[in-house]
Amino acid sequence: MSYVYAYDHAHDLPLSEVKSLLGSKAANISVMVIELGLPVPPAFTISTVACRAYFAGGWPAELDDELRAQMARLEEAVGRRFGDSTDPLLVSVRSGAPISMPGMMDTILNLGLNEATEVGLAVASGDPAFALNCRRRFGTTYRDIVGVDEVPADPWAQLRGAIEAVFRSWNSDRARAYRAHEGIPDDLGTGVTVQAMVFGNRSSDSGTGVLFTRNPATGENVLYGDVMFNAQGEDVVAGTHAT
Repeated sequence: MSYVYAYDHAHDLPLSEVKSLLGSKAANISVMVIELGLPVPPAFTISTVACRAYFAGGWPAELDDELRAQMARLEEAVGRRFGDSTDPLLVSVRSGAPISMPGMMDTILNLGLNEATEVGLAVASGDPAFALNCRRRFGTTYRDIVGVDEVPADPWAQLRGAIEAVFRSWNSDRARAYRAHEGIPDDLGTGVTVQAMVFGNRSSDSGTGVLFTRNPATGENVLYGDVMFNAQGEDVVAGTHAT
């Protein structure tokens, strides 16, 4: 059985079982790609099976080879290479439980940046300030979430550290308290989705936001959303900026 699945993998399973395997977020990404044909940034997901294996016996031996194979597929899809100093592929690393636990686990954006790839991003984008902003955001988030003093320069070491941190966030105090309150079992584990970055902070013509099919405050059956321009998702969900 595989530990890692591409975002367009056709699962011969009911949606409920795909959610159990990959987490709700990744399962719904698959629906958007395969059934609805929506333009979704390329991604792959490390399964809840891998998360449970990690808790049972540490980092699964087979996981590294699967990650490299799926990253190669991601590189081909977007035309950039992970760790490339001229035009680097950057990724987000996101949690995703089988049952939604909004805001309870961790996400790391802009992963893959170091001194060399920051220069490459600055050249490729034509905007050194944008590249610096991405690296600053990444460094702050990585140190806070992974719990290190220094961000490793090797993007592959960054990726493993981020995946392990997301796995560990399944058992954070806030996640466990949320599950206890909502009656969610503790043994499900979380999926981890690695997805090509789309930069809401690229310019005033770029943006980020969240969209609901109902008003989350009143329950009214109307589309409701929050949006920010020249920003990244953490600016919206952290509640630190006015949308």
